[in-house]
Amino acid sequence: MEATVNVTCYKSKVLKNGESPLMVRICKDGKKKYKSLGISVNPIHWDFKKNLPKAKCPNYETLLILINEKISEFQRIILDKKINNIEFTATTLLQATDTLQPKHLVSVGEGFLSYIQSLKDEHRLRYAGMFEVS
Repeated sequence: MEATVNVTCYKSKVLKNGESPLMVRICKDGKKKYKSLGISVNPIHWDFKKNLPKAKCPNYETLLILINEKISEFQRIILDKKINNIEFTATTLLQATDTLQPKHLVSVGEGFLSYIQSLKDEHRLRYAGMFEVS
């Protein structure tokens, strides 16, 4: 089954500013998964038939570049998996893109120690000492 990737304006969710978020929709084997692009657009400026912003949309070129980059990123991952004969689902595709941006996990203790050290580097010794005690 072929996997499809496209960007849609999620008009059923309206944000406080009156705009709707742009979501990447991945369809594979009849299952759909959505992931937010992190940007929103006013539904007036979105062409729902073409799934693209209208030409009169503010930041039209920037939106097109972001949309094309995200779609090509997913298509590259799909192509890599097909070449290597690796089975994948819509969920594993989303997880594959999440692993491209490594997350640095830090424990609470390590976070406090790094914050204390940054305070000491700024010569805020008294304030750093308050955190060392607690």
